Amino acid sequence: MTGSGNSYTHYTWIVTRDTILGDSSEAVGKIGPSGSSNRAPFDSVIIHGDHFRMLNDARVAQFSGYILGDYRGREPLDDYGSENGCSFIEFEHDGDWLSLEEFQRRVQAGNKR
Repeated sequence: MTGSGNSYTHYTWIVTRDTILGDSSEAVGKIGPSGSSNRAPFDSVIIHGDHFRMLNDARVAQFSGYILGDYRGREPLDDYGSENGCSFIEFEHDGDWLSLEEFQRRVQAGNKR
C-alpha cells in the first residue's frame, strides 16, 4: 500500500493516542520504524496517512495513529504494538474500523477514499 504520492521508499508511522493510559503516555508521539533515516514529516503522516489502531487480546483498542509510505499494514503492530500488549491492527475506512485484510481488499478494489 502507498499513501498519498511521495518520494519516501519506506513507511513512517506515528502513535497519536494511547486509549488506556491517556495523552501523557510515553507512547503518544512514538514514531517508527526505529532507526529509520528516511521518515516522512510528522504533519505529512497525519494529513496524508492511513488511520490505524492496535488492539490487545481482548480486542480493546490500545493505541491509534497514522501510517504513510510503502507498507503492508502490520508494521506498527510488528514494530511497536506487539511488544506493548497488542495483537491486532485495524484501519479506518469511511468511518468504520476494518481488519487489515478487509482494508486491503477495499484498497485493492480502488475504494480507499
